[in-house]
Amino acid sequence: AVVSTQSTGNNFAHDNIEILEENKVIVHSNRHAVGHINNQVSDWSFPMDRVFHNAAQDTVYNNCVSQIVDKALDGYNGTVMAYGQTGAGKTFTITGSTENFQERGMIPRALSHLYQSINSMIEHSITVRVSYMEIYNEILMDLLATEDDEAKTLTISEEDGVTVVKGLTVKIANNEEEALNLLFEGETNRAIAEHALNHASSRSHCVFTVHIESRSRTQSSSNYTLSKLNFVDLAGSERLGKTKSEGVTKKEAMYINQSLTFLEQVIIAVADRKREHVPFRQSKLTHVLKDSIGGNCNTVMIANIWGESAQLEETISTLRFGTRMMCVANEPLQNVHFDPVLLVKEYEQEIKSLKMELAMHDTLANRSNVSYEAYTESQQFDLQQMIRRYISGNVQDIEIVNLRQVKEIFKQFKTIVLNQEKEIESRMIQKYNLDMAADGSKSSRRNSDGDNGVGETDGTGFGLGVAPPSAKLEKAAVIETRKLKSRKTTKERLGSGGKKVSQPPSPQEDVPELPPPITPALSSIPPLHPPSSPPTKSDAFEEFKRERGSEINRIFIENKKTLGEKKRSAKDLASVINGCKREIDSAKVSLEKMRNKRIAEEGEAAENVYDEEEFEILTVLKQLKRKYKENHTELQCLQSDISYCQRLVDQARQRLVQEFDQWYLESFVQVGDQTRPSTTTAPLTAMAPSPSPQTVEDNQEKFERLQLELMMENPESIPYLNAKKKMEKKAIYQPKMPGKIKATVRNAPPTVMSKV
Repeated sequence: AVVSTQSTGNNFAHDNIEILEENKVIVHSNRHAVGHINNQVSDWSFPMDRVFHNAAQDTVYNNCVSQIVDKALDGYNGTVMAYGQTGAGKTFTITGSTENFQERGMIPRALSHLYQSINSMIEHSITVRVSYMEIYNEILMDLLATEDDEAKTLTISEEDGVTVVKGLTVKIANNEEEALNLLFEGETNRAIAEHALNHASSRSHCVFTVHIESRSRTQSSSNYTLSKLNFVDLAGSERLGKTKSEGVTKKEAMYINQSLTFLEQVIIAVADRKREHVPFRQSKLTHVLKDSIGGNCNTVMIANIWGESAQLEETISTLRFGTRMMCVANEPLQNVHFDPVLLVKEYEQEIKSLKMELAMHDTLANRSNVSYEAYTESQQFDLQQMIRRYISGNVQDIEIVNLRQVKEIFKQFKTIVLNQEKEIESRMIQKYNLDMAADGSKSSRRNSDGDNGVGETDGTGFGLGVAPPSAKLEKAAVIETRKLKSRKTTKERLGSGGKKVSQPPSPQEDVPELPPPITPALSSIPPLHPPSSPPTKSDAFEEFKRERGSEINRIFIENKKTLGEKKRSAKDLASVINGCKREIDSAKVSLEKMRNKRIAEEGEAAENVYDEEEFEILTVLKQLKRKYKENHTELQCLQSDISYCQRLVDQARQRLVQEFDQWYLESFVQVGDQTRPSTTTAPLTAMAPSPSPQTVEDNQEKFERLQLELMMENPESIPYLNAKKKMEKKAIYQPKMPGKIKATVRNAPPTVMSKV
């Protein structure tokens, strides 16, 4: 780190800033003690690498930057960074003045030095590329982008440990003039504003990067060097009280101070060898400068100070930042890369040379018949036959010639084993299919020999696959289909007097249908309930809970019991917490009374003095608070368990009701419809109930039927409504996790489905 002072003429604060020959800056403060002891530090000493007071630009460049440019040509990364308060001369140091050639900054001088060195390095082919970017209000801006590229978004990424800005424009500069044109083009796009301390203050951090690629012309080597040279013009730190910034300028100052604060935090973290994590990603500036701070780079920081007494606090802050920067240890390494195309050519040449050397060695060792080329198909077949003879025992040994033959033997062994596995598998499948076919023929003969049973023997059927979910009918459609089928079956099976009515086969059916199963007389089956009317749902529900729904009812009762126990435990714990809270309040009141009494008797001097009784109350109060916290945590866990148990109870109750409705329909409503004959047939006197003019529907069936009719009027709404149903079912059968926030909409407009 070096220090450069701004030329202020006769206004330089010689009484406050002292520059010593051993590159040390001593700052004396103007604050003095008046009437009382002041222990604040009034003198500071800042040792630096170099101190330039009123020095010319070429002096600063020759002593600080020229070495970094020379190293960059050798493949080492370099960074020149200017830091200081606003108006201290950072932009002047980095860019310089365009009006006077002698006052040009570090970038023009470095470009001139770079191209002069390139012209003298005839044995190397060097390509120079330039990029220019700024960080304005934590947004990356490309200063060399064209109108078509302005909409691109710049992102920072890391590739092989190197920080790269994706989307940034990188242009080739064949000579110094082209490079300077790119520099000045970027300067015209920078964000600049005016405030009380500087009429042309930079409102962003700017990074001008020179990418150098060097290849040798004399050596046919695949390696080359790729380095980059960064020139960083940091925006100056500002005190809003001095700059009097308002509006947009104030917002820009806040972003600038924030990023500089993060930069200082990163430098402190890098300098601390015990720190495991360095927060480079806190801001765009620190992320871009990751390679320059403590990485693979030669870094020089120029601390610009404004040497007037009015700017003494900012001067101390800048010098302190410079001393911290001196504690950062960089590890520059030469960036050597390899060209893959040339590398492949080198490998091919090396392989060719090795093959020639190996052939010469085989000739000298009388092994001229050994080949190192890939096996042909005929050679693979011969080797495979030899392996089969070796496995069968006809050949006792296989002569090994070279490693290539060993690899091919293993390959052919693997092929033989895989072929044998496939052959055995095909044999087993063929045998299994024959056995299945034989069993099927036997079972068909047994069924044709006058078997009175209905159906087929287990294990002799076959599957037709699984129907897709879309093929499943809705519940209301299934019920309607069952009722129509039951009525049709009743008409076909029942005749006058309860006898079967035979119907001639349809001419469209070539194969006759199987005869219906033999059923006993209906009068011999004692009815569960009076046939004229089904039982009430309350009685049927009790019967369902005892028989078919016993398991669900048991789970429901157990969950309900667990829920009750959890609620009782939560109630008891809440009473304990309330009692503990009352004790805490009582102890606080007692402690406050004793404190007020002590202050009234002994004065305010005894405010922070506690007697033995107050200490005991404080100890008890501490224990009560700890007990209150533990009980409150336990109550929160209980409340979470109660919510979970409540969901389980609701799910069990809903499933119990749904299965009861289905059972009730199947047991009473549909059975009643099946046993009621058609009015066109003769009545069955006492064997069947009287016909009902209407089909009994519960509320759920009626709702689904009406909904289906509405959907048929507008077929385009079917996918939407089906998806909505699935979502509602998913919300019912997949409970939400405890503590999950659910969004609610107040005063939402009614939907089409909610209108009456």
